[in-house]
Amino acid sequence: MIRTILTTLFTSFLCLNLCLAQSNPRYFVLFTDKNNTTFSIDKPAEYLSVRAIERRTKQNIPVTTRDFPVNQTYTSAIKQLGASVIFTSRWFNGAVVEANAAQLANIKKLAFFKGIEFDLPVANISGKSPGVERIGALNRKLATAEDLNYGNMNAQLALMDVPELHNKGFHGENMLIAILDNGFANGDQVGFLKPLRDEDRVLDTYDFMSREADVYNDGSHGLQVMSTMAAYQSGTMIGAAFKATYALYRTENDFLESPYEEIAWLMAAERADSVGADVINSSLGYSEFDAEFDKPEYNYTYDDMDGKTTIVSRAARYATRTGMLVVVSAGNEGNKAWHFITAPADVDSVLTVGATNYERAYTALSSVGPNAAGQQKPDVAAVGLGAVIGNTSGNVASSNGTSFSSPLIAGFATILWQAYPNLSAQQLINVIKKSGHQASAPDNLLGYGVPSAVKAEQIIQTEYTPLGTESDFLKAIVLSPNPVLENASLSIPQHLIGKKATLSLYGLNGATLSISESRLSSVQPIAANQLSAGLYLVKIRVDNHEKSLKFIKQ
Repeated sequence: MIRTILTTLFTSFLCLNLCLAQSNPRYFVLFTDKNNTTFSIDKPAEYLSVRAIERRTKQNIPVTTRDFPVNQTYTSAIKQLGASVIFTSRWFNGAVVEANAAQLANIKKLAFFKGIEFDLPVANISGKSPGVERIGALNRKLATAEDLNYGNMNAQLALMDVPELHNKGFHGENMLIAILDNGFANGDQVGFLKPLRDEDRVLDTYDFMSREADVYNDGSHGLQVMSTMAAYQSGTMIGAAFKATYALYRTENDFLESPYEEIAWLMAAERADSVGADVINSSLGYSEFDAEFDKPEYNYTYDDMDGKTTIVSRAARYATRTGMLVVVSAGNEGNKAWHFITAPADVDSVLTVGATNYERAYTALSSVGPNAAGQQKPDVAAVGLGAVIGNTSGNVASSNGTSFSSPLIAGFATILWQAYPNLSAQQLINVIKKSGHQASAPDNLLGYGVPSAVKAEQIIQTEYTPLGTESDFLKAIVLSPNPVLENASLSIPQHLIGKKATLSLYGLNGATLSISESRLSSVQPIAANQLSAGLYLVKIRVDNHEKSLKFIKQ
């Protein structure tokens, strides 16, 4: 189902009949509206996957016009002027357009033209990486007493109590993680990802630089990042979310830094949303761009790190509003002239990750906060000094940077969310922060510190079970029949009969259809005969306990 919808979604995102060489400047052209669109809020399955719709429904996030693809008549009009449409953006309501001066002048005359976000001079920004980085194997052995033999990755996971969640059966099953990076060289060959390939758990791939599906022929950084989550090679390395499904997107060009990479990040985040990703990990950051563009205005200042100014930070904010958990590295600028966090680590609603050593102490490379709005950053931290990774030769290696502390947290968050699926993404961030080793005194070096799965579960059970997770108190409630032809009912256990309850019904797009209060009887009816075919969610709340049940109306 998900793969089928990708073809439709991707067709609306891309213009595929373009050569890779850039002959004219590129402009991010913004449109005034999405009027006269063929899409509807009531039919989100036409432009979002079932997973994406379910994510919104579970977190009571409505589908809005921001989710609509751009108006195709607008992009057609631009193409009729002789310009090329490279990508389109749902969230920004615009398109990356390649055009000469005359074509741009005509575009500006179109009735739906709103403005230009940025322009780029002629440059080949779609090229391949200079080469695959080779890192020597690290002959480091870490003893482990866990049921799983984590090998060299034991220590960095044990600091966060990840084995505790693994031992309870949470390894990332049915969770979807999108990784935005510079490429995943040899990811289709290395042994530590063989179970991932054998079980067909790479759902989607796309290279937004070279505009092709192959992400395995460029850049080693993404593979190293991925290894901390997805690796499974018993006795050598096991990642935090080794049973999760992955979407792999190349958004970074190793040749040079360019604002175009921010646009690629935006496109990848939109695609991750569309396919239904639960978590995005991005070990990338932006503050300065290469001088060859001869546009100093592209470089950011600290004042721009306010979470809402840069293109990539605005994109990250939109991503969090879809209910995805966005995890980003703080940056490796801590011991440089620019020592602050970089975009999109400045966004308040993303989970920003700093770096520690194995003693949970701050390491000087890690970028510091606060952001320019005065909000404390980073949020949490994980091992980033001597982090154990897998390399493109399939061997164990060691590397430094928040690039690796970020996916460690992303993998940790993924399996914690798997264990407690009724938490919202923002609730999950709050739990992770509160479980940090310096939660009593957070700072702008490590935030709340290194999180603990054990502490996180305690926090959830004491603070969030009454607010959004299913407890044993409501466990016996069953909805039937499912699928529903006419009406359905809830079977209520004896200990709940007579209690006052709130019943809420939500539609496929997350909209509230009805809310009612009543005293519970042994069979609680749910009127469904007037509902159109589709997926619905019922929430029942009793004595501050809440349970969610899905049903399909035929």
